[in-house]
Amino acid sequence: MQASQPIQDPESTPASLEIAARIRSARARAGFTRKQLAAASGASERYLARLEAGTGNPSIEMLMGVADALGLAVADLLPIGGERDREIAHVAQLLRRMPHERLRAVLDWLGEKQVGLFDKGRRIALIGLRGAGKSSLGKALAERINVPFFEISKEVERRYGGDIGVLLEINGPGALHRYEAEVLDEICRTHSSAVIAAPGAVVADGKLYEQLRRSAWTVWLQANPEDHMQRVVAQGDLRPMSGNRAAMTDLKAILSAREADYGRADARLDTSAQDFSQTLDLLEGMTAALAK
Repeated sequence: MQASQPIQDPESTPASLEIAARIRSARARAGFTRKQLAAASGASERYLARLEAGTGNPSIEMLMGVADALGLAVADLLPIGGERDREIAHVAQLLRRMPHERLRAVLDWLGEKQVGLFDKGRRIALIGLRGAGKSSLGKALAERINVPFFEISKEVERRYGGDIGVLLEINGPGALHRYEAEVLDEICRTHSSAVIAAPGAVVADGKLYEQLRRSAWTVWLQANPEDHMQRVVAQGDLRPMSGNRAAMTDLKAILSAREADYGRADARLDTSAQDFSQTLDLLEGMTAALAK
């Protein structure tokens, strides 16, 4: 099959609809707008819209571009049977047919087996969507327990020597992921105790998320969508509302798409349920129990 040869008919089929669903879900998990994905993958917004509706006519070449932009393997976007290795394909089929409650148990078990091989020390990593309180709570917690505080995104900018937006525009998502992995590795090699604020989209990068879970005790800071939006705007960033009437709808879609992955954290804390001081007290107690 040539790289540009269509892999399905242009009409909607079960296969095209499954590809569409996988692309929509992956884009939501990554927190990309369709415009951003188009720029990163080389596809037009119009083409991506048709692809996400299940009416596009994707080629292997184009799927490779979309998968690379999202940090995925092409097989992750294909219907069942996309895996080349027979054993992996068989395991994938079993997992896809498994009831959700059993699937979560299996994933947790696999995660524990892998994570248990590494020393997390007294490192605490805060994960969650932007506006959950990772920076403010992380800094306050670090001061309270007398350990250093790191924000991976700021450390990346320091290492790169420029804004993350510039890094993404010039070098693409792959370069950002490499910088994030290098920063996390350096923090963990040089500090047995620390509080780390992870990027909001850390769960969209499977390798980085597993590296984080192996290296630190993870706490998912949850908040309702309204609080997320309000806190980001209160920080002086009006981008969530700028030119985007569907900002809240998009935010809820991202939260929904990432919920299962965020839920793999060692603990979770609702930052909308009480004031900052009470939340900090709860977080301190929670992390003390994890890293005892």
